[in-house]
Amino acid sequence: MADHSGPIPDTSHDPRTTEAEQADMRFVTDINLGTLARWLRILGFDTRFDRGDMNRDFLRRAQQEGRIVLTRKRKMAGRQFMGRLAVIEQDHVRRQLAEVMEKVGLRIDLDRLYRRCALCNNVLVDVSRQDVEGLIPDYVYYQSGPFRRCPGCGKIYWPGAHREKALQFLRQHTPVHLP
Repeated sequence: MADHSGPIPDTSHDPRTTEAEQADMRFVTDINLGTLARWLRILGFDTRFDRGDMNRDFLRRAQQEGRIVLTRKRKMAGRQFMGRLAVIEQDHVRRQLAEVMEKVGLRIDLDRLYRRCALCNNVLVDVSRQDVEGLIPDYVYYQSGPFRRCPGCGKIYWPGAHREKALQFLRQHTPVHLP
C-alpha cells in the first residue's frame, strides 16, 4: 500500500480509531478523484476537491488545513510531505471508497450520512417545510421531511430514494465497513 504518513497519527490499521478522530478526518482529493470526493461528502466528511496542480502549494495547504491527501498520482508518494497522503490505486469509485476506508481507518457512521452538500462540501442546515415550499416537487413537500439546505449552493436534501440508493451502494461495495 502506498501510504505516506507524517505527523498526523496513522490510524490506517488501528481498529480503535475513536469517534472524535473519525469526525475530525478531513480530506482533499486531486482532479482524478472527483466522484470519490462526492462520496466522502455524502458520508459526512469534509472533503475539498482540488482541480489544480498537485504541487508544493497544494501539499502545503493540505498540511495547514490538516487534510489527508488522496491522489491517483503514484509519484506523489515520494514527495517530501509532512502530512498524510494516500495513493489510491483502484480505478472505480466502488473500490476506491473501500480502499480509502482501509488505508485511513475510516468507518461509516450512518448518522453522518448527508450532513454535507455533495456538490460544494458545505455543512447542511435544517430548514422548515415552509422554507422549501415551491422549491421542491409538491409530492416531496407533502410526503417527505425533514429538509436540509446547503447554505452555499442552495441545494435541498431530504430522506428519500437517493438516501436508499446510497445505502444500497454502500452495502454492496463496502459491507464490512457498515455498522
